Amino acid sequence: MDIKSIKQIVNSNLPADYQEKEILAILADDKKVVPYIMEILQNERNRNKELLLDTNMELSRALITLDTNLSAAKGRKQTNFVVGEIKKHYMKWKDYIKCCFNVQGLP
Repeated sequence: MDIKSIKQIVNSNLPADYQEKEILAILADDKKVVPYIMEILQNERNRNKELLLDTNMELSRALITLDTNLSAAKGRKQTNFVVGEIKKHYMKWKDYIKCCFNVQGLP
């Protein structure tokens, strides 16, 4: 990769759109750029997958807590609303996530 040329372009006073085109032209000539981009994309996919799994676990935990412990408490109406919204979320995204626990009304 021609870092020296890219650095000169970045440090120039040329308009930003011209800088972008010149940098892309340099990158297009580099045979290593596609593997680098693929590696970056794979890292992003892995991070997004981990984030989705972590989010799903926490949402599952919240649903179980609300559904079992709080529904008998004072805020039953509000708790039922939140539980209903979480269940709607799981149903909307059922092809991508599922509750980590066995909850009535969810696949």
